[in-house]
Amino acid sequence: MTNKEFVLAMIKEQGKANALDLRNRAADMTGTAIIAEESKIPLYDNTKDYTGWAVGSPCLHDGQVYGLLQPHNAAHYPDPTPSNTPALWRVLHTTDPAKAKPYIKPTNTSDMYLKGECMIYTDGLVYRSLRDTVYSPEEYASDWEAVTND
Repeated sequence: MTNKEFVLAMIKEQGKANALDLRNRAADMTGTAIIAEESKIPLYDNTKDYTGWAVGSPCLHDGQVYGLLQPHNAAHYPDPTPSNTPALWRVLHTTDPAKAKPYIKPTNTSDMYLKGECMIYTDGLVYRSLRDTVYSPEEYASDWEAVTND
């Protein structure tokens, strides 16, 4: 084994350990806390068996962070991305405007924006929810405030 191969193997092992550690703690964490550790979140794999994962375990898909709602084997579903399977995954949100993710229309109460959570809307601005909401700033402006960079 070359030095390069050894270093790459060690980095890969550390990445697995970091992802497992986060997965084990995720059930007791908020979306804000999970997204703060986004570099440790594994990428979603539509061939993976998630039956051994705990509810709340995070994955990253298309720039969004999702939390597991229902352990399952993704290979058993057609087009099983988290965005296409809201009964299995929910979008996680953050209260940190600097870590805000693009707006995704909530599909139910499990992925609604809670008071104080932030997102980047289609106009490119970061908004903070003023109350729990399933509406966009366009649909119900009084539920949102634009966050300024002060």
